[in-house]
Amino acid sequence: MGRSRFWPMFWSVAGAVSVRTKIMGIIIGLILALGFVVGLVVQRGLSVTLERERQEWGLAIATGLSNQAQELILTDHLFALYTLVRNMLDTYKDILYIFFVDRDGNILVHTFEGGFPEDFLQVHRGRRWDGTRVEVFDTEQGPVRDIAVPILNGRAGVVHVGMSEGGMAETVAGYVRQIIIATAAVLLVGLLFAFVLSTILTKPVSQLVQATEAIGRGDFTWKAPLWAKDEVGRLGDSFEAMAEELKRKERLRAQLLQKVISAQEEERKRIARELHDETSQSLTSLMVGLKVLEEAGDPEEVKLRAVELRSLVAKTLDEVHHLAHALRPSILDDLGLVAALERYVKGYAGTTGLHVDFYAQDLNGRRLPSPVETTLYRIVQEALTNVAKHANAKNVSIILEQRGRGVVAVVEDDGRGFDVTWWRSREGAKGLGLAGMEERASLLGGTLTVESRPGSGTTIVVEIPLMPEVT
Repeated sequence: MGRSRFWPMFWSVAGAVSVRTKIMGIIIGLILALGFVVGLVVQRGLSVTLERERQEWGLAIATGLSNQAQELILTDHLFALYTLVRNMLDTYKDILYIFFVDRDGNILVHTFEGGFPEDFLQVHRGRRWDGTRVEVFDTEQGPVRDIAVPILNGRAGVVHVGMSEGGMAETVAGYVRQIIIATAAVLLVGLLFAFVLSTILTKPVSQLVQATEAIGRGDFTWKAPLWAKDEVGRLGDSFEAMAEELKRKERLRAQLLQKVISAQEEERKRIARELHDETSQSLTSLMVGLKVLEEAGDPEEVKLRAVELRSLVAKTLDEVHHLAHALRPSILDDLGLVAALERYVKGYAGTTGLHVDFYAQDLNGRRLPSPVETTLYRIVQEALTNVAKHANAKNVSIILEQRGRGVVAVVEDDGRGFDVTWWRSREGAKGLGLAGMEERASLLGGTLTVESRPGSGTTIVVEIPLMPEVT
C-alpha cells in the first residue's frame, strides 16, 4: 500500500472515533510500547550480564577445584577427590556434573549417575588442553556450559565443570514476568488516568457542542459551564461572547425587521393618501369634465372644456411622476447621489420658495456604495421635509463631503429651532421623524447629531463610514 493511500485510510479510521477513544488509545499505546522496550532491553542486558557472571563464577569454581585437586591426583587419593566434587555438587545446585580426566584422557572421577556417558566421553577423548576452554552443549536437560581448566598446565589432567543454563533463563524470565506485571499495573492506572483526562477535555467540548446545536435551533438561553481558564476555558469564554453577540444581533434583526415592516406600511399609507387626496380627485374631476363635455353642444364650449381636461391630465401625470420620484428617484441609480440631490434641491426650492444652497466637496463624479447613497438621500430628504413643515426658515444650507474614510452630510437652516431634550422624548422623535433618520444612519454604522436651540435654527450632521463594521 502506497503512502498516498495509507494516510487517507488512516485518517478516515482515526477521524471516525471519538476524542476520548483517541486519548485512551494513545496512552495505552505509549504504555505498551514503553513496556515492550523496557522488557526487551532488560531481557537482553540481563542475559548478557548473567551469562558473563555465570561464566566467571564457573571459572572460579573450576579453577578452585584445579588447585585443590593437584595434590590429590599426584598422590592418587581419588576417593578424597570424589568426596570433594560431591560436596561441591551438593553445595551448588546449578552444577550438573564435575569430572576429572588425566593427561591421557582417562576418567579419574565423575559425578554422573549410572556411569559416564559414552558419547560425552568420545567428545573429550584424545583432546589436548593447553588452556582454559568454555563450550556450550545441547543436552537432554537443555543447554550446558562446559568449563575446562587444566591442572598443572595439563600435566596432571583437566577438570570439567558443567553449568546448567536453565537457571539463568529462569532468572531472566522472572524479571520479564515482573516487567509484564508492572506494565499491566501501569496500564490499568493509565486507563484510569486516560479516562479522567479525556473526561476533563471532552466534557466541556461536548457541552459546547450541545450549546452550539441549541443556538442553531434559535435557543440563546443555553449556557455552557466554564470549567477552567485554560484553552478550553478561553474557548468557552469566546463561545459565550459569540452567543451574546448572536443574541444581540438576532434581537436587532427582529427590531429592524419590525421597523422595515412599519416603514413599508407608513409608505403605503402615504402613497394611498396622496393617491386619494390628489390623483383620485384629479381623476374624479376628469370624469366630471368628460361628462360635461359629452353634454356640451357648443363647439367653443367643447374646445374650452378639452383644454381644461388636457391641463388636468397633465397635472395628474405630474403628480404620478412626483410620487414615483419620491419613492425612488431614477437619477440616484443612474447618476449618483450628488446629481440626485441637486435635482431634488432644485425642485424643493421651487416648491417651498426657500433659498437653498447645496455644496458637494470631493465627490463630484464619484459614486458611493448604493446603500450609502440611498441612506444619505433619504436623510437629507427627510431633513428638508422637516424644515418645510416645522422650521419656518428662509435659508437652508446643505453640505456633502468626504472626511477620511467616511461621508458627512450637513443640513442647516435659520428657522425657529427647538429643544433637543424634547426631541429625545418619545413625542418629539415621533413628530419630527428624526428617530427614523437616526436608525437609517445606525444601520450602516453611522451617527446622526442634532444641534438646535429655540430661535437659533437647527443643524443636522450625519456621518456614515464607507467601510462600516457589521453590527
